[in-house]
Amino acid sequence: MSITIDSYNTDVKNTWCPGCGNFNIHLALKKALAELKKDPSEVVITFDIGCNGNGGDKIKAFNIKGLHGRALPIAIGAHLANREMTTIATIGDGGCLHEGIDHLIHGIRSNYNITVLIHNNQNFALTTGQITSTTIKGKRMYGFPHGKTEGDINIGELVLSLNPSFYARGYSGDCIHLTEIIKEGIKHRGFSVIEIIQLCPTYNREFSHDVASKLVKKVDVSDSIEKARKHILNSKNLSIGVLYQNKKLTDYYSSLKNRKSIKTELVDEVKRKNISNILAKL
Repeated sequence: MSITIDSYNTDVKNTWCPGCGNFNIHLALKKALAELKKDPSEVVITFDIGCNGNGGDKIKAFNIKGLHGRALPIAIGAHLANREMTTIATIGDGGCLHEGIDHLIHGIRSNYNITVLIHNNQNFALTTGQITSTTIKGKRMYGFPHGKTEGDINIGELVLSLNPSFYARGYSGDCIHLTEIIKEGIKHRGFSVIEIIQLCPTYNREFSHDVASKLVKKVDVSDSIEKARKHILNSKNLSIGVLYQNKKLTDYYSSLKNRKSIKTELVDEVKRKNISNILAKL
């Protein structure tokens, strides 16, 4: 049986706002997995709370929905238990850079072999448009009618400062290009961070497709963090593509000396134990 996009479709009706970037992000993810010939039974996808988390029942795979900002540790645990699975964490900019920022930092540092999709729509859309760390300073949002007072976090600048093995940026308005980026992230052996510039027509109307399409600029893969950082800090364009990749960094599991000669996966080593004698003493 051939693997197609339809192999990943479910009967659950989409509830995202018309024009939401999640439609194209989900399509790109399904298309990438299908083109890589990954069967849904070979894929683990972890979600957190948010608009992106509402996609947990809209794609066939082994899906796990966790607490806000906690998609990454769940994905890391699933990967370490069974490396034969293709593991993907999908998380919003709010959850990732607020409760989950420590997971992102240490995931990059440890270089676990998973792919992370950060949906960056610059707001907490599910709870009616509050500010996040990526919301531009001064922007008026729900709860901040006079504008955001704090500074913002540039995801690319943060990731590149941590010596990652893979960082890419895509745009939800270009599904075909985003598909190719996701494929490269999945094929990369290491912690692949993919920031997705996501349209939010309800709570970030100023950043429309007409505005974004004039700013995005496709660039080639770079093996230089300095060059990648220049793309990220370029205020005239929003560079999209695989902006940095280092294939020389060893992924976490491959660095474990105590697992070098062991061929089985951790999930295969779990044994059933009879604990009736322990329970009888309670």
